[in-house]
Amino acid sequence: MTRHEVLEQACAQCMKELYEYVVPHITWNQFKKECEEYSKRYKEWESKCNNEWKGKSITECIGPKPYEFYYLPKEILDDICNSYIYAYKLNAKQELLDTICVLKNYCKKPIVDKYIEGELREDGTRWPGHRGYDHPDNLAVQVNDILNNKHPETELVVNKFFEFLDMAGNFFNWNRDLNSFNVTVYLGPSPNSNKEAVIKNWKKYRNQDIEIDENKIKENYYGEEIDD
Repeated sequence: MTRHEVLEQACAQCMKELYEYVVPHITWNQFKKECEEYSKRYKEWESKCNNEWKGKSITECIGPKPYEFYYLPKEILDDICNSYIYAYKLNAKQELLDTICVLKNYCKKPIVDKYIEGELREDGTRWPGHRGYDHPDNLAVQVNDILNNKHPETELVVNKFFEFLDMAGNFFNWNRDLNSFNVTVYLGPSPNSNKEAVIKNWKKYRNQDIEIDENKIKENYYGEEIDD
């Protein structure tokens, strides 16, 4: 798979999961049908084939977009989206910062592989060797040795190196995938997190009164009862 295909998959799977928890309930396939119907009506509105629509906004003519009728709390929406960002490694900036953190910790407590020879048998052969580890001196000690021991500027040199690592983390920002994901999901057909707007849309455009129970949504998502 190409990186573009991976990104498309992440967006599609994330969107599908978001609609598993929306209120009112709707299946993903049903929602896609609503989107197809809206797209068809949009093309009709765009062609101005209905004289009654002249001079009116698109919302007045064909109503809000389908996602405006389905509610999902912002915290759950963010939680689901963040899980896909993590699983698909879309946040390159965070990946870089995590790597820098690993490097800094390694400089303070380095570790290297070491082959440990197997013990000698009575017949003169050896048992199989195995992997072990060595712990070299940390960066500060090794720099100190290079600078002829206990040089007063050793700590300054090491801290300057760490400072450069932090500067690199602050400068580089390869978040094209994350930005594309956020635009596709958050600015795309993701559920509405404005409860009052969703209730109003159902009443005004579908002539239905609906109720939204925040606790039931959270219980359904988190799998446990939520205290009031």
